[in-house]
Amino acid sequence: PRDAIMGAANLLRASGAPGSYRRALFAYNHSQLYVNAVLRYARRMQRDPTAFYAFHSWQVFVRTPAGGERRITGP
Repeated sequence: PRDAIMGAANLLRASGAPGSYRRALFAYNHSQLYVNAVLRYARRMQRDPTAFYAFHSWQVFVRTPAGGERRITGP
């Protein structure tokens, strides 16, 4: 995980952060929906630093090819 975090940080910096987070995030993931979501979460955590704990504890589910759902996070 540490290497992935450092790699992402280096890419974001090389792509324009902190001067243009929007441009840097778009270089990381070419989806305006992704960029908008990340910036919304960042603004929320800037207003309320404890929001990180709520986001971190979210459960993530994915759809299976058979049409069901499967949880892919935590216990």
